[in-house]
Amino acid sequence: MNERELYSIGDVARRTGLSVSAIRFYADEGVVTPTGLTEGGFRRYDVHAVARLELVRTLRDLGAGLDDIRRVLTAETSLHDLASRICGWSRTS
Repeated sequence: MNERELYSIGDVARRTGLSVSAIRFYADEGVVTPTGLTEGGFRRYDVHAVARLELVRTLRDLGAGLDDIRRVLTAETSLHDLASRICGWSRTS
């Protein structure tokens, strides 16, 4: 992936394993903002947005809900703390 290139929502869906509707949902919820729009109003994403969506997918796969995902993305909680809580890990594990 090129750092300066913008990718269509379909390309991002294939890259992240999320459905197009899931990507739209996360954009509408303000979790991942599209980097830009085409003249026709289609959403475009850069590599940073793609990486964020990959993290969202991983968190979702762990069983995180939308509020948990937001807390990790805003650094209100760490990935380790969230995974520990969801997976039942202890600090000594």
